[in-house]
Amino acid sequence: MLIDDQETIYPYHEQITYVPKRDCQKKFNLYLLYPNRSKNLSSNYSIRIDIFNKIILAYWASWHLTIPFQFLPVNRIATQLFIPTNTQEQFDSSCKLSCGKHGRCMRYVNKNFSYFCQCDQGYSGRQCNIQHSCSCSSDSFCLTSSICLCSMKKFGRNCHLTRSVCQSLNNSCENNGLCIPIDDRINLNDFTCLCKENFYGKRCENQIEDGIYIELNEEMIQQVSIVFIHYIKAFDHSEHQHITEIKKIKYGENTIQIHVKPQFHILFIELLKNDYYLIIKQETIQKLNQIQMKLTPDQQCVSIHELMNSTLKSYNYLHRIKYYPHLCRQYKELMCFYDETYMCICDLDRFSNCFTFNHSLTYDCQGHNYCENNGQCFQDNPKCPVEALCVCSDCYYGLRCQFTTKGFVLSLDYILSYHIKPNRSFSQQPIIIKMSIAITTIMFILGLINGIMSILTFHMKKTRDVGCGYYLLVSSWISICLIIMLIIKFWQLILSQMVILTNRSFININCILLDVSIKILIAFNDWLDTCVSIERAMNVSTGVRFNKHKSKQISKWVILSILIVTILTHLHDPIHRQLIDDIDIDEKRIWCIVQYSSSSINTWNSFITFVHFLMPFLINLLSIIFIIISLARSRSNLQTRLPFIDHLRSQLKQHKSHLIASCVFILLALIRLILSFTSGCMKSPNNSWLFLIAYFISFLPSMMTFIVYILPSKIYKKEFNASVQQKVGRLRTLF
Repeated sequence: MLIDDQETIYPYHEQITYVPKRDCQKKFNLYLLYPNRSKNLSSNYSIRIDIFNKIILAYWASWHLTIPFQFLPVNRIATQLFIPTNTQEQFDSSCKLSCGKHGRCMRYVNKNFSYFCQCDQGYSGRQCNIQHSCSCSSDSFCLTSSICLCSMKKFGRNCHLTRSVCQSLNNSCENNGLCIPIDDRINLNDFTCLCKENFYGKRCENQIEDGIYIELNEEMIQQVSIVFIHYIKAFDHSEHQHITEIKKIKYGENTIQIHVKPQFHILFIELLKNDYYLIIKQETIQKLNQIQMKLTPDQQCVSIHELMNSTLKSYNYLHRIKYYPHLCRQYKELMCFYDETYMCICDLDRFSNCFTFNHSLTYDCQGHNYCENNGQCFQDNPKCPVEALCVCSDCYYGLRCQFTTKGFVLSLDYILSYHIKPNRSFSQQPIIIKMSIAITTIMFILGLINGIMSILTFHMKKTRDVGCGYYLLVSSWISICLIIMLIIKFWQLILSQMVILTNRSFININCILLDVSIKILIAFNDWLDTCVSIERAMNVSTGVRFNKHKSKQISKWVILSILIVTILTHLHDPIHRQLIDDIDIDEKRIWCIVQYSSSSINTWNSFITFVHFLMPFLINLLSIIFIIISLARSRSNLQTRLPFIDHLRSQLKQHKSHLIASCVFILLALIRLILSFTSGCMKSPNNSWLFLIAYFISFLPSMMTFIVYILPSKIYKKEFNASVQQKVGRLRTLF
């Protein structure tokens, strides 16, 4: 578009449909006319190029080209456009332009500190404050009153004309290929098909049947996550054709599957920078059936510097090349070798066939790295990149390495999501998923048994003659709620990642409410156990002056207060929690992510986690120690014939179960804290077993109410037996 210094867009413009796979490096000759034959010399004109996503008509990016000689009637401008992979790169929150309610400030791609207002539909002007009428069709984008951007199926000045070439009834592209019409100014009935993986042809009518399955050993898997596949097609009188494809190794797998698309004579794979392996060499192009092989060190291409002695290395490059033919004869097991310019293959006659080979693959996508958090960006082709992939550093994951496990504080989503294989049955899932199903099932059964038996005990009136009974009754109900929530959370995660559960609203509600509810109930239950210990310590301290009636009244207010405080301290979690879709190769995952907006909230979350994890058990242990020492001292004062140490031993023996339980709970809390904070992050998805065990440990205190409080107490055990007999008697009368 031609614009002036007031950002006015003039009606005369040019539109092209650019398909990266089809049009890369293609030169377009476009012509723009000034608005009047006698050009307005008081205005400074320039060129603005906008790019939109043709499929959804969403704005992508803009370029600004200055016209160098404004006084000339004709100018010729040449430029090369590098299309950014991320639309957010151009949005700058620090921009000072006032774009009003109907625009947003954007940065030109080719100018770091040059901004403009990108207006919404129906608005234009420097500040997007001029409203204009649109005559475009409803399914198009109205850029100005005279410029319409048509959808894929429409064309014409106002996008009212319908294309028939890409209508679904015509079945232009088969096998779910994307049909893109050719520019109507060139051909109204022609189209291009962008085929899905494993299909090719004019209409994507052919399926790729050739497949190469390459198995990598454990050492290779630990070193790389991306493999470059180099296809070389040889020509006698011209430069060899070099096509590169990127394959990302799926987590938990050691085999890469190559669907052969282009014709080739030589096939290499590259694991690390300049770490090549020769897979296939053939003099004539043949149809390949299913090939399975295991990658071995014998297939590795060796650097020329490892083959030549110091004398040959000292020669200049042209002098050194003369000795290349001897290397294949000198090293009988050698399959290939390379230098800075060439790749050489040893043929059956042990002769070196060399050809130029581009070794210039970089880790920053030619300076346009869209990977976040220092992720390495790889492209399949430096000139016409079709595919780009990110290799994330430790603690980061996602398609663009945009998610982190730093400070994640044990979440089932972070631990298991990468292990769950989408679109596979349960029998095909990894061992960690099968074991997790078994563990959660056992925990569910044991948790229900513990909760039911505890409720049967503490619903009896005699067990609630003091506040402890109320604390333990509420704790019993919480243990059942927790184990039910765990099983819901676990199966929701499994089924959603396996793409069995697809209800977005249900998954979103679970994401926002379920995790935080589990955190709140775990903390609430731990603090209730602490209240039991504190009340027992107060009972020992006050002795006969202990008021049972007042204890029951206080316990009800304490329970309510702890619940409110626990909820309030966790409110930041659901506010910053959201569902995010992430497509990694052909695996689509839905992440339930917590992303805190500031470091202060992150610090607050760490502090609250520390308090709720450790403080209840620490207070519990101190209370038990206080009870033991106080009782030993009072017994020592009454029975002076025995020394204090004997009384202390007696009390330790009497309260041994509570003391051991408190120590175990503190140890479990410390394990969770150490894994959550000291380790820094979970190196997703590695070390998952350790973090999975720590996650399940969080539920153990709530599942041990019967063992810790009822079995050691004669009164509680007696009331439990009475309650069971009462229930059995009622059942007998019913049947």
